Amino acid sequence: MKVHLRVFIEVENLGKVINILAEEGVTGFYMVEYKGISPSEWSGFIVREDPESAISLVRNHAMDAILICSVVDEEQVEGIIERFKDELSDERYTLLEVPVKRIIVNSPQ
Repeated sequence: MKVHLRVFIEVENLGKVINILAEEGVTGFYMVEYKGISPSEWSGFIVREDPESAISLVRNHAMDAILICSVVDEEQVEGIIERFKDELSDERYTLLEVPVKRIIVNSPQ
């Protein structure tokens, strides 16, 4: 089975994470830069509902982060998780495993 592996990390760990994935046999991935606020940081916030206030809140309080995604064989996941536990034990990260039911690639010439 294939797994869509999603890794949320802080920007400063990007090189380390890419190296772990490559060494564990991940042959391709895509990244998305985003701003995130963890639940502990979000606690107690009340956002005014006008868009400018919400955007201002994100700009002023959210942290820069990266989401790295890849479709991998299920057998690769445990090795990746173990490497994260060992090499990123003092860092904040989130790993999500999402089972892939089907992959359809349309690549017209």
